[in-house]
Amino acid sequence: QVLLDFIRQINDANGPMEVQRERYGPALYTLTKLVLAVRLYLHLSLARFGQKKIGKDDIAVLHQAVVIYTEEFGKFTTFIGEVFVNAPFFISAEDAGADSRKNDEYRETIIPAGKTHEVILSVEAVNSYIAWDFSLQQGALSTLLDIGFHVEYISPSREKTLILPYRRYEADQGNFCTVFAGSYKLVWDNSYSTFFKKVLIGILFVIYSLYI
Repeated sequence: QVLLDFIRQINDANGPMEVQRERYGPALYTLTKLVLAVRLYLHLSLARFGQKKIGKDDIAVLHQAVVIYTEEFGKFTTFIGEVFVNAPFFISAEDAGADSRKNDEYRETIIPAGKTHEVILSVEAVNSYIAWDFSLQQGALSTLLDIGFHVEYISPSREKTLILPYRRYEADQGNFCTVFAGSYKLVWDNSYSTFFKKVLIGILFVIYSLYI
């Protein structure tokens, strides 16, 4: 359901894809008009070929138009490819710096038994990028320790939307691109543990605002 909501929101009337269409669409529409004009010119020229041969000047104009279209369309596809390759939807946590142990956010956080730890992030614009990278410090016992973790969005009306479903991890690295401005809450849950505190080691969150 989260993925379906993401697909719907990214393509809605005010979503990121609409922004891209408004920004880069006119250039593509101009190229489309050019190639349609070339096609129409070629069609009309061939239709009257039996009555009148196509002149050298006409062929030169047609050739120049095709060359211009080919060059400009190649430039456009290369450019738009770079735009979407570098879009936040396709950026890895490594590119965002979430695996850098020199980051100031790389630290230890102790979560007592029966407690939770929450981080609420205020995001001012869509296309911001939230990433995390954490692991649990394991004790001397043979049993591996884990921690519950989930992410949710809180709307201005305080309505909650689950972004990452609850699951228990020994370690996790993840990221996502925001489709709404507002508050995002990351929750580490140790409420189910009666005796064991949990020590988180890592970057609990990194926020990047990426503009295309």
